[in-house]
Amino acid sequence: MNNEVIFWTQVASTVAFVLSVFGLYRLLVDQKDATIQLLKETVSTLKDQLAEARSSTPDVLAQSLSNRVKLLEVELERLSSDKDANQELVHEKEEELRATRQKAEELTKQVLLAQEMLNDFLCPHCGAPLAVREYHSEMVEYQGREIDVDHDYSEYECGYAVLDGKQRHPCRGKRPRGKSAVADT
Repeated sequence: MNNEVIFWTQVASTVAFVLSVFGLYRLLVDQKDATIQLLKETVSTLKDQLAEARSSTPDVLAQSLSNRVKLLEVELERLSSDKDANQELVHEKEEELRATRQKAEELTKQVLLAQEMLNDFLCPHCGAPLAVREYHSEMVEYQGREIDVDHDYSEYECGYAVLDGKQRHPCRGKRPRGKSAVADT
């Protein structure tokens, strides 16, 4: 082996040794930084726990409870003083509700009556509106006597016609019975 190869081998081994020492140093520094960070987090957690423990001492809890009792007493006194005013307001609202319910019942009755009255003016098959209603009187001889006979003729827009309760023309309407011309407008 010549001197040059030995020289370069020594240089390479020295560089490898220095790099491994530097790597080991870096590994130890990183480990040390991680340990320091973990200790900082532990200290922070312990400080938070200490602050919480100080706020949860029996004296602090008793004071907090005492403040809450005072607040509830004040609220109870306010409610007691407002009791008469609140009862009067409740009574007024109950009267108003009773009157409104009565009006609603009256209106419901009127609507039902109007619907019943409207049915006389709608086709019984399709609900079309009444177009013609006529009353005619006729003199008829019956058993030697003349009698006045009244005729009732009704015709609806759908073509349905009734004379004295008997159908004269059929209904050509397209609407079901529940619908009326009034509902379509």
